[in-house]
Formats: sequence, structure tokens, C-alpha cells
Amino acid sequence: MAITALVAHRIYRHSPGTAFELQLRGEPFTTNGKLEELAYELKAQFIRKGGKSYGRFSDELGEFPLPSWLKDSREERLSFLSFTHKAMQQFQHALESAESLLDAYVFFVEEKLEVGDTLQVYLLEHLSGIYLDGELAIDESLHLDTSGFNLAAKVQLQDWADANSSTYLTLIRSRTDKDIADAFTQFIAFTDKQDIKQETAEFLKVVDDFSQTLDDTAAKLTRTKVVNYCLEQNKAGKAVTIADLSQNLAEEVKSYEPDRFVRYVETSKPEIKPEFIPHAGQIRSYVRISGRNDNLSMSFASDCLGREIEYDADQDVLTIRNLPPALKARLIKHLKELH
Repeated sequence: MAITALVAHRIYRHSPGTAFELQLRGEPFTTNGKLEELAYELKAQFIRKGGKSYGRFSDELGEFPLPSWLKDSREERLSFLSFTHKAMQQFQHALESAESLLDAYVFFVEEKLEVGDTLQVYLLEHLSGIYLDGELAIDESLHLDTSGFNLAAKVQLQDWADANSSTYLTLIRSRTDKDIADAFTQFIAFTDKQDIKQETAEFLKVVDDFSQTLDDTAAKLTRTKVVNYCLEQNKAGKAVTIADLSQNLAEEVKSYEPDRFVRYVETSKPEIKPEFIPHAGQIRSYVRISGRNDNLSMSFASDCLGREIEYDADQDVLTIRNLPPALKARLIKHLKELH
């Protein structure tokens, strides 16, 4: 990762009824190995965390000025440090109606990547721990909680600048203190949450319909490639792009042209967005059917339905043939022990 700018500021209130106070750093950090390791850990944790919301900046710049300041910073009319100072003052303003106590650090990380620059914002708190010093005496230390953060945001700066995406802003907000989370959301200027689960379900229905136009081998390859591509995009925090997926499918399935899938989508379901954020759970369940209760847990590839596995909905009976050898051996051994 190539960090172009990194700075942190403190915001705190220790007593109810008092104002939130700021402690602003006077200059960005000088990048070194420890800071790069910290930024990498924050980025990795951001990717792993669930419960993300996807959207964009609000157009109401009077109430939500952060994107305007960010634009000035990107166009070098405002230094990165000044941008973060203004942003922190906006966060302080957004917290005016909050009642919770807080002592936290807001990290701003600007990263340059081949696929486009990003701005990441994290709200971190300290954790305390006990350790033995050089004299084997008990002492207490503080360290940043880089894995337990509940509030963070990431802006895909190129997508925002080019206005070619409606989901260039990703937000994590799972904090129990709702007033703090609301203030963070307002400060980031996040709006227009996407129903990614529904969008993914509609997309997978199109994939199903498209697969019906192919022979069995091509259909299976297509579904597998769709799942792999979508999960890779999800892991990287990127959107699924229909045109890019169509090209990938053509490389895997040699029997059709690079634009065959994208043309099918545009013709049969033009309301499907040309790019969207995939819902990982929906994607995984597309190729695997699973479920459990207190006594039973089962998972199998969806391709098994109609072949090794048949389901009679009227009788609510599942018939399984060609059992895995290990399962069959365990069953036979268990039956012998019972008799």
C-alpha cells in the first residue's frame, strides 16, 4: 500500500453535560514502518467487517460540507491537514446533541493505488492492558484498538471524482452508542443506503435465466465464475461491474463473445445497475444450499439438486444418493453399534 497522507486527532468528553473537546495534531505523520503496519491492519479489518452500508455523499453541502472540503484538498486549494482540521470541527459540531461520553482518535488515511486513490476514516479508542516491565514489576499500558473499531468510512476517490458510481462511499457503523454513530454518519455526509441484498438477488436471477440459454457445462462454468468474481470483488471492497464480469466469463467459457452476458442483461433486465456492491451471503448461497436446526446441519452444492439430491416439497422429504464415503462409513459403524 502507498500512503500519501496520514494524520490523527483526538475528540473527547469525560463528563456529562460538558462540550466535546478537540486535540488537533499540528502536522501529518511522517510515514514509517510502524505507521504503514497500523494502516494495513486498519484496512484489513475494514475489509473483514460485515454490516457495511454503501452510498454516496449528500448533495446538501450547507449541512454536510465535508465533500466540498475534500474536493478543495484534492485540487490543492486546501492542505490535507487543514481538511482534516475542518472535518474534526464538523464532527464536533455533529456531536452537540449527543449525550454519550467519548475519548477517541480519528485517523485520516489517504492511500494511492493502481485502481484509484482512497480516503479512509477510522474512529479508534485505546484499550488498557497489564504487562511486566524489565524489573518484572506489574505496570499498565495503553494501545490502540485496531480490530474493535465500530465506526469507519472509505471513499473511492476516483469513482467520486468521475461520478461513475453511486456507491463510492462505504460506511461501517455498528457502535452501541447510537448518538455517536449518528454524529459520525452526519460528519461523513453519508446518504443513500443501498439494499445490496435485494440488488444481488435480482442479479442472480438474471444469471439463472442466462444460464438456461447455455449447455450444462457452460452453465456450470458460468455460475462458478460469477460466484468467484463477485466474492473477489466483495473481499476487495469493490463493486461488481457487469461489463467486466462479461469479459471474465468469455475468458472462462470460450463458446461466447466478450459482450454476450452484458448484452443479455441490457436486453432482458435493463433496470439492473451496470455496477453494484455484492451481498456475500447471497452469492455464497447461490452455489451452496445450507441450513441447520438443533439436531441437523447440512450443506451441499446447488448443482446436486435433481441429481444426487431430490426434494419432494409436498412430502417435505429430502432424498440423498451417492453419499460421501466418510459419511457412509460413519453411518454403517453407528448402526452396527446400535445393534
